[in-house]
Amino acid sequence: MSGLSARLAAIVDALPLVPGMRVLEIGGAPGAAAKAVARRIGGTGGKTGGHVLMIDRSANGIALTRQNASAEIEAGILSIRQVAAEEFHLLPGERPFDLAFAVRVGALDGRHPRAGQVALRRIADALTPAGRLFIDGGDPLRELQLPPRDGS
Repeated sequence: MSGLSARLAAIVDALPLVPGMRVLEIGGAPGAAAKAVARRIGGTGGKTGGHVLMIDRSANGIALTRQNASAEIEAGILSIRQVAAEEFHLLPGERPFDLAFAVRVGALDGRHPRAGQVALRRIADALTPAGRLFIDGGDPLRELQLPPRDGS
């Protein structure tokens, strides 16, 4: 997988990706994994093709991702948003995601438990009822249990 470290390639390979799905990457700057996932699920973007939304709290990380993933962004298979996981909400009219993943995100790997509780709620609310969340730290991934979604 071009442009990815062996570790990141193994993580992307382990994700249960299906063409056409909507994927949320949390803390993904500078965008290498998001680009690889977007190419796998892509298609034409928009409502009929797959799409990746990569979020990151860092303005510098977002700027770097915008630069690194300009082709995927222009193709409509990748978008980026500057926001922390614990502050993330779907935008009005935005469709929920089928899958979310994060690599080295402190709010999800136990380094920041309070932020993690809020982030898990936000992620659960942004996923479809069958949506799943994966983080690094397994072999190479592990799935996190999500809290019940609002309104469930």
